[in-house]
Formats: sequence, structure tokens, C-alpha cells
Amino acid sequence: MTAADRNKKMRAMFGGLDPQTLAQQASDDVVPRPTPNPAPAEKRVSSGAVRSMQGAFSAIESENDKLRQQLLDTEQVVDIDPGEIDPSFVSDRIAVDNDPEFDAFVESINQSGQQVAILVRPSPTTPGRYQVAYGHRRLKAAKRLGRPVKAIVRSLSDDELVVAQGKENSERANLSFIEQALFALTLKEKKFQRATIAASLGRGDEKGLAYISILTGLAAALPQELVRAIGPATNSGRPKWEALAKQIRNAAMNETQKKLFAQLAESDAWKRAASDRRLDLARRMFESRDKPSKPEATQLAPGIDWRRAKGKTHITIDEKVSPGLAQWLEGRMAEIIAQFEEERQ
Repeated sequence: MTAADRNKKMRAMFGGLDPQTLAQQASDDVVPRPTPNPAPAEKRVSSGAVRSMQGAFSAIESENDKLRQQLLDTEQVVDIDPGEIDPSFVSDRIAVDNDPEFDAFVESINQSGQQVAILVRPSPTTPGRYQVAYGHRRLKAAKRLGRPVKAIVRSLSDDELVVAQGKENSERANLSFIEQALFALTLKEKKFQRATIAASLGRGDEKGLAYISILTGLAAALPQELVRAIGPATNSGRPKWEALAKQIRNAAMNETQKKLFAQLAESDAWKRAASDRRLDLARRMFESRDKPSKPEATQLAPGIDWRRAKGKTHITIDEKVSPGLAQWLEGRMAEIIAQFEEERQ
């Protein structure tokens, strides 16, 4: 309310008298001094009326203070220099090089502007800076375009930040399965409660708590460098990642697997492949390596080969080289077995 508006209201309350005149009269009541007799037409306001006026002024000022505080507390979208905003203390995405989807996203913001504000909090460590809760892609796009980012500033605890960060992404269906798993594992390692982790992924029921254990267990079983090299694999779910985890021991590739993966990562097929395809390539590489090769045969005599594999023994007789041998063994097999049993006992 402006001073002019307030004066108009006060004149209406006190018969059109000017507030300054009233204030002078109030002073006269407190410190008496000789004054001329008022003209008959003048109106004299009592000290009680003046006190009432002062109370009204106080009430108006109090309401103004309340209104100012409400305006300060109201969340507004403001423009912030992206250089003043730090990333969240926990990452929820796997970076992808040469991401065509992100390039299209940046171009969309360039053409149509930023439609949805990001959420930030005042930095808990550096005055004058902010920390983003969600909207990392929009922040990154603003940095690339060299323009301010539209943001809502809200005071958030660490728990509130990760819940807002994860829930916004889960509701927008932006996080892949493996990104959810890595996000959950990072929060667990930072000592967040399982209920908070579940809430951050939009899973607050008992099944959600069990699901968090599945996510963190699987993420812990996979080498981080391998997962990040593969990428988010947005179209691949739990079964494929579990299959990959089963081929790795103690969350680390052995020396043979490291060499194989290094060769794979340098191949043109890997460099051209999207993230989901890279996951398939890695799984197949480890599967083919894990398959036991056929053991080499031992030659007992010309035309007779002996091979053992998986607890079974195979004897191969080339009848062209040793004609009649197979028939001879068949006729004496019962006798040979009986002799073996007798000697074993």
C-alpha cells in the first residue's frame, strides 16, 4: 500500500481530517502548551481517538509485514546463471557421449524456450551458490546455449533433495533400470535409509523396500567402469543386467575379461553401437569365453581316441584303422566291468 493510499484511508476513518494534523494534536495532548482558542468551526479530536488511529496504523503495518513475508516465502521462478549452480551430490544418470537425444533436446529449448523450471537449493557449503535437485539436463542445455536457466529455489535437506531428485525422474520415466540401480547404491553408500531411497524412486511400500535391495545388490555386483562404458541401456531391464552380473566374480573383471573387454571397446562394432547393443555385445563376449572348450582327444592307439569332459568318458574307434576292435570290446564288456568291480573291492 502506498503512502497516498494509506492517507486516504485514514482521512475516511477520521472524518476527512489530515493525519499530520491529528499527529500534531496528539503531540499537543502529551506536552501541553498555550494555543489559540480554536475557531468554532474546527473539530477537536480526543486523545482516545488518536490512540485508536495509532493502533490502526500499527495494524496496517503488521498486515504489510505479513504480506511481504508471504511474498518472500512464495516460490517463484527466477533466472539464474548456470555457472552459479553446482550438480547434486549424488549422480542419477550415466553420461553418454554424442547423445543425439540430448542434441535434439538442446535444439528444442533453443527454439521454444525452457518450459519447465529446474529445482535448486541454496548451496550448503558455498554462500551465493546453488545446488540442483532435479533438472540436470535442462541445466546442461542452458550452459551449452549460454543463457540463464529458469529455476525454483527451495530450502531442502539432503533427504528432501534426493527424494525430489529421484521422484521427479521416476515420474517422468527418465531413468533406466541400471541408472536406478546405481542411484540407489550411491545413496546406500552415503548412509541414507532404505525408506528414503525407496521414496526417491517412488516406491514407498513393502515391495518397494525389497526392490531397493534388488537394485543395490545388482549394482554392487557389477564393475562400475564396465557399466558406465555400456551406458544407460534405456530399453534393457533387469534380466540382461543379471545375466551379465552372473558372468563376473566379486564385482570385478578378471584379467582375461579385462583384455577381452579392452579389445571389444576398441572395435568399430562397439564404437558404432548404441547403449543397449553394447550391453548385448558384452554379455555375448563373456558368455562365449565362459563356455568350456571341447577337450583335446588322447590317442590310445592308431584309430582309438580317448576324451573326457564333464565327468564323462568317450572312446572313439575308427574301424577302418582297427577293424573288428569295437565288436571285440562289446563282446567282452561284461567281463571287463566284472573284473573292475572285483579289483575295486
